[in-house]
Parts: sequence; C-alpha cells; structure tokens
Amino acid sequence: MLRLLAAASLLTNACDTPKRVVPRDATPDSFVAAIDAPPPSVDAGPPPMMACTAAAPTCALPPSTCLDSRYLVYYTDGSCVSDMCQYTTNVMYCPSGCVNGGCQGGFT
Repeated sequence: MLRLLAAASLLTNACDTPKRVVPRDATPDSFVAAIDAPPPSVDAGPPPMMACTAAAPTCALPPSTCLDSRYLVYYTDGSCVSDMCQYTTNVMYCPSGCVNGGCQGGFT
C-alpha cells in the first residue's frame, strides 16, 4: 500500500502544470504566441477601390500590405458588386514582424 501511495505521489507531481523555461539569451519576441496577440491599435481602413463590369466580373486580389511592423493586411473573397470590386479585409499578427507586405518567417 505504501508503494502505491508513493507511485501516486510521483504521478501527481509529473502531471502538474509544467513550468516554462526561457533561455537566458531569449528576447521577448522569441516567445510571443500569435493567438495571444493584442488587436492592432490602428484600423486597416477600406480595401482598395477597383472597377469591374458584369462582362468582366473577375476581381483580382489586391496585394497584401503591412498595417504596421507586426500586422499584415490581406484581402479575400473578391466579388463584383455594382461595377465595383468588394473584398473581405483580414488582419493577421506576424510574430516575427511584417515587412514589404509579408510576415517574416514564411507565413505569407
């Protein structure tokens, strides 16, 4: 019985919440979780205005842009409505930074 209690104690300690170990040379940016990122402090604004027609209803997606040094703005779902292209504006957090319309680290 004593051995069973000792084994249960070891298992309980092994299942405790693990402690996060951060290397001494780690920078704050190296352990930022994208899902915990705060929303950007500025609005992305409206998507670009592009004309289209019923005869040529295809709306090419505008290029992605950096909202600031950490957020990427990109567009999806281009559709022609009343001779103007309409898009869905999306904002994505870039943990390693946003440069030249793309997230550093290979996201986009």
